[in-house]
Amino acid sequence: MERVATSRAIWRALTTVNAPLPIHIDADTLMACLLLAITDRQWRPHVRAFFREVGLEVIMDMVVEGSVTFDNLSQAISFWDVDDDYENARWIREMATVSMADADGSHTSGGRFHND
Repeated sequence: MERVATSRAIWRALTTVNAPLPIHIDADTLMACLLLAITDRQWRPHVRAFFREVGLEVIMDMVVEGSVTFDNLSQAISFWDVDDDYENARWIREMATVSMADADGSHTSGGRFHND
């Protein structure tokens, strides 16, 4: 999977995700689960651990490097039934709405932000 080959942050996430679990997930599988290319429920604990335990800086690095988008992550949160009470899940959902607003052209290009 090409996205994993270019992702440095996924390797940082793996150490956190795999630490408490008896079966370890590899980088390709975790990325595929986040992108919903793999939806095998055996990986649900790993994906949930990703959203609960991985630091926001690692998640942000994954987005910045282009491995995933906030929209991808928001969809994964829904599919894998991650509790929205977790700070990471709430933050990702907020960032996904901002990202979608920017894609729709609803960002700071409005006249109220210009000093003419």
